[in-house]
Amino acid sequence: MKLTLTILSVFLLVITIGAPPVVENVNKNKPNAESKTDESDEVLNNLEYGRYLKEVVEILENDPEFKKQIENASMDDIKSGNIAQHLNLVQHHVRTKLDEAKQREMSRLRDLVGQKIRNLSEKERLDLARADPNGKHLKDFLPSHIDHKNSESFNEADLERLIQHASKDLDEIDREREKEFKDYEMRKEYERRAKLAHMDEEERKKTEALHQEALEKKKHHAKVNHPGSVDQMEEVWEDVDHLEADQFNPKAFFKLHDTNSDGFLDIAEIEAIMLKEAEKIHENAPEADPVEKQEEMDRMREHVMKEFDKNHDYMLSFQEFELGINGTNAKNDQGWQ
Repeated sequence: MKLTLTILSVFLLVITIGAPPVVENVNKNKPNAESKTDESDEVLNNLEYGRYLKEVVEILENDPEFKKQIENASMDDIKSGNIAQHLNLVQHHVRTKLDEAKQREMSRLRDLVGQKIRNLSEKERLDLARADPNGKHLKDFLPSHIDHKNSESFNEADLERLIQHASKDLDEIDREREKEFKDYEMRKEYERRAKLAHMDEEERKKTEALHQEALEKKKHHAKVNHPGSVDQMEEVWEDVDHLEADQFNPKAFFKLHDTNSDGFLDIAEIEAIMLKEAEKIHENAPEADPVEKQEEMDRMREHVMKEFDKNHDYMLSFQEFELGINGTNAKNDQGWQ
């Protein structure tokens, strides 16, 4: 599972987006490793090549030498696909399983390309035949996560393409999430104004006044701690974990919120720590919106990861966590906008 998390760390942002609502009391509702695996499965299943990616990762997990290379690799080496150069270290039976997985994927892709061509209109098929009599442009129909030049064996190019394709998809999904939130906010404002347009003048003035009042109340929320500051962690320790404030211990806090006990704080676990701060802004507002609260947690989590995650693996070790909360960028006097 550790190897899966390492290779698939490029998917952790996506997993967080699709994760269930964060619970307040981590002591009472600790998610187990199985639930996190289910979240990973859901993300992978939404990818066109997700089943193949998952199968390759599971096969590579069974090779101790390659697993060691992955765990010692930098995130840059993984995301760039450079880790593929170590594929020659895997055992023969593992390589055989990779070959078989690729052959199954090639068969699936042939069926997929055939279906795409069958879905073309007769005119489109004729145009394609005239423009490409030798079939050179058929490669445009082929997904790029696999090396099509070698249909029999799984090689370095296959692993490199697969990882690079996954990294590219993550970036695209992340941009799509941000766009969807902006679209949501625009749609929400449009619908609000549309409702106002159907009101008489008195009702419209009253509704608009309530809306402005809600906006003002939202501005005057309780003080929000700077995400990642010691003050924030101490407040979670006291108010969420229900422990004595003067007994705050970073290592104990880290272990308590490492809910799957893997020695790291992943994106979902960090987001759970941000919940209390997001609630200060959104929970008690007259027009409280759970979508906006989730976006606030996303922003806070992204900020903490940007400041703390030195090796860019989308997880925090205790060393990164401890350095982060004691760093100059985590001072509470910076507030939060």
